[in-house]
Amino acid sequence: MPTQTITQRLDSGDLLLMDGGTGSELQRRGVDVLQGATAQRLGAWSGPANIDAPDVVAEVHRDYLEARADIIISNSFWTNRHRLAPIGLGNNWERYARAAARIAVETRNDTNLEAFVAGGIAAPCVEVALPRAGQNPSSDVESLGATSVRKMFSEVASVLADEGADFILPEYIGHIEDAVAAVEGASEAGLPVLLGMRHVTTNGNLQYGESFEELGAALSGLGVAGVMLMCSQPEEVSGSLPNLRNAFDGPIGAYSQIGYRPIAPLGGEESKNPLPPGENSPVRLAEFASDWLAMGAQIVGGCCATTPAHIKAMSKLLD
Repeated sequence: MPTQTITQRLDSGDLLLMDGGTGSELQRRGVDVLQGATAQRLGAWSGPANIDAPDVVAEVHRDYLEARADIIISNSFWTNRHRLAPIGLGNNWERYARAAARIAVETRNDTNLEAFVAGGIAAPCVEVALPRAGQNPSSDVESLGATSVRKMFSEVASVLADEGADFILPEYIGHIEDAVAAVEGASEAGLPVLLGMRHVTTNGNLQYGESFEELGAALSGLGVAGVMLMCSQPEEVSGSLPNLRNAFDGPIGAYSQIGYRPIAPLGGEESKNPLPPGENSPVRLAEFASDWLAMGAQIVGGCCATTPAHIKAMSKLLD
């Protein structure tokens, strides 16, 4: 395990590099991450790969570490009972969550003992098909109740902590009330908690029009170790990061997607390559990351469709 905690590194002003996309990278390497998916909705996503293809999961983690990532996120995005239930694995969620953390920790220990393992836990998104800016579905707290949302984050965080994660990362959060419930639940594991907010806008707001000032006020007193913007286009991160900096006094960061196109059936596309042919090359994404560091980010990395090559390009910024 690292000689310093994530909070010690951040409090010292260190700049840290996070890994890139995991689910999209697994799909790029031939793993089925769309079990239970429809044309409108992701299914269980990448969690089943922890049992079905553990060697590939480890390979993805290792490639990011060798690209000089300081942080890898365990492949536990939706290893919870809500997201695994539709494919008949809801009662086995703990097995998949434990495997996710174990693979990440073992790979870290074999590759770079000073790197951190973030225990990633995404919002269950029970009412959301393909959430994007402009949509305003019910939050998980509205759909499941705050107690159930806190319980989900608490029970998964406890498993990830037990397997050796260094901090907990509730991520892919859209609504502020979901963020509060996620942080409260994740904190019960006793590890530092960083938060990842999804699909921010170029206008500088959260996904559903809530402001960063409202987010900062809601998180006050919860002991959040850092807040990051994630699963947003680079331009959206650049439009929102200054508002996050103004609203939140602690460490901030960003890990951007670059336009993921899942292989069918999601969206009805017949693409055989989940990575977009667009302009967000490793060099260009590193240019955005340079801007984010100038805006005050201490953690930069990638999300959907980013690869070890993107993270390697960013690593040069931290030399």
